[in-house]
Amino acid sequence: MRAAPSNVPIFGLYGDPADAIDPGFVAAELISQTAPLHNWHIKSHRHRNLSQALLVLQGGGRLNLDATHSAFKVPWLVWVPAGVVHGYTFEPGSEGFVISISDDFLTSATASHPDAARLRALSEIVLCEPLPPPERIDIDLKATCKALTRETASALPGARIAVTGLLLMLLVGLGRAAARHTLTQPQLAQRTNLYRRFRALVETHLREHRPISSYAAALNITTDRLHAVCTEATGQTPQGIVHDRLVLEAKRDLAYTWNSVSEIAFGLGFNDTAYFSRFFSKRVGISPAAYRKKMRVEAEV
Repeated sequence: MRAAPSNVPIFGLYGDPADAIDPGFVAAELISQTAPLHNWHIKSHRHRNLSQALLVLQGGGRLNLDATHSAFKVPWLVWVPAGVVHGYTFEPGSEGFVISISDDFLTSATASHPDAARLRALSEIVLCEPLPPPERIDIDLKATCKALTRETASALPGARIAVTGLLLMLLVGLGRAAARHTLTQPQLAQRTNLYRRFRALVETHLREHRPISSYAAALNITTDRLHAVCTEATGQTPQGIVHDRLVLEAKRDLAYTWNSVSEIAFGLGFNDTAYFSRFFSKRVGISPAAYRKKMRVEAEV
């Protein structure tokens, strides 16, 4: 099986251009909300920092998952970790749920759980199979996705807590489904595993500003191999992935804490606040202070 080509487009959601994903991003929608706008065809693409669950409950179609092409019938379940190439052609009138979760939210949702490592591992499985009935896995994934769709659109108190709990339920359901049937492709699995191990190292050492060569050494591969793994998975260099993760963490701190810009900079391992501000502004287009103000205004709307 050939590796995913580096020119596979990187999308935000459903064919939209890829933009930086905001902190804590979770989206849940019906297939019918967006697929008809693309004539029921979502061309092959990948998401840089998003994982997706797809439940097709009506209709059917064809699926491209990395180098595998196959037809699917309802009810059908797909889980696509970030970086995996995928595309769909739906039969007109198809219906179901699309749940999109940022890596940032996946990490925060599972981090405090006593079984965090296993839950995070579940999120890295490529899954494609008939939707298991609730009585087989003791979890109703259709009801879970329906509740996620409702809660992500809710302005009620505690909605984020509810979304976190439902996401954990979804991961457990995926794990139980994967125990019965997973899509196993050695080259895809090896590449995905290396990429995920790199991302795990980035999470651990993000604030240390380590050189990329140290990450490659920890993975026991060359820097060229690490570069190939990352560009095949996301279209980004390892350094770009590290920088994006730093920016995302900075966005989280600016949006959800009252720490000063200097405190955020030092907390992320920057010794110079001015350099941090330039680093952030270059990648986001506005200064940290302006980004914080923008997020506060949007939160009040």
